[in-house]
Amino acid sequence: MVITGSALLIASCQEANNQGEVKTDSVVNEQPAVDNTPTNNTKYVDLKTGQPVDLYYSEKKKRTYSASTNEPVDLYVNVATGDTIYGQGRYVVNNYITKTDGTYKLDDSKIKIHGDEIKIKEGDKKLKIEDGEMKIKDGDNKLKVDEDEAKMKTDTMKTKTEDGKTKTKKE
Repeated sequence: MVITGSALLIASCQEANNQGEVKTDSVVNEQPAVDNTPTNNTKYVDLKTGQPVDLYYSEKKKRTYSASTNEPVDLYVNVATGDTIYGQGRYVVNNYITKTDGTYKLDDSKIKIHGDEIKIKEGDKKLKIEDGEMKIKDGDNKLKVDEDEAKMKTDTMKTKTEDGKTKTKKE
């Protein structure tokens, strides 16, 4: 597969003359041996401005800020991963944003964020994170995790983990 692709690339850079000879395209001969293409060091793009931005995060305020303006950045894209990040708490909000009148914002029909609390709803799936506790509900399946314990319930079993010990009960 790779050899075929390379052969096609070489063939596209060559031209046949009437005497059965293959003539090399002059553009191929003029390219430098070293790639001098400038590298892009952009790590983040502010969705409000569409421009590259250097960021820092304040743990105390739980906010992301532009390093050059010290202004809060609500939504930005991590160029390396392609993820869209909400600057208050640094939540990945892919597929939970909408563009209205040229401005990106959270899609209120799918996600709600207030302070340290986040709620996401998509169909019959729900996620809630609040005060160090996470709850997930997907149909009849439930998961609850906090600093001290974790509980999981499905239609066939219940599992509880506390103090490093796990108990499972089949229903």
